[in-house]
Amino acid sequence: MSSLHRDVVRATDQARLAAAAERHLADRVRREAKAERRARHRASRPATPVWLRWAQRLATWRAQARTPLAAVADRRPEDVAAELSGLLERIAGRIAARGTEAEQTACEALASATRWTAPGAAAALVDWDGAEVARLRAFGVLHGVAMGQLAPHDQAWLRDRLHPGGASRGDLVA
Repeated sequence: MSSLHRDVVRATDQARLAAAAERHLADRVRREAKAERRARHRASRPATPVWLRWAQRLATWRAQARTPLAAVADRRPEDVAAELSGLLERIAGRIAARGTEAEQTACEALASATRWTAPGAAAALVDWDGAEVARLRAFGVLHGVAMGQLAPHDQAWLRDRLHPGGASRGDLVA
């Protein structure tokens, strides 16, 4: 091998070693920057473990979903249905005159009572960011569901929530 070839090989080897050293240095800088970003992110997060945060959220959701129970005196289901129908008709008249937001508590009670039977309409009825037309249609659908598909005890519960006195009426028992 001539000296010219040896010089070219030596220069090539040196260039490869220099490039490898540069890549090694660049990788080290990237790893350190990533570790620094990760440390900043971990420092910004709360010290509570993820599973505990989810458990706290679940407890909050469960507490919000609870509704107070009230025992209802024995009444014939036909009487309860007739009274509920009259209440829903009066509420429908007020909604037609003033809109669903004027009867927000009644809409929420109706949605709560029918959320398992007609979940889409129940969600649309209490979607206060949605269109009024959608809430009106949902009220009509849920009115039919409440009268035709709810069990008598669910109808009694809804009647108690929609009645002007609420659950504090005189026909409730302890």
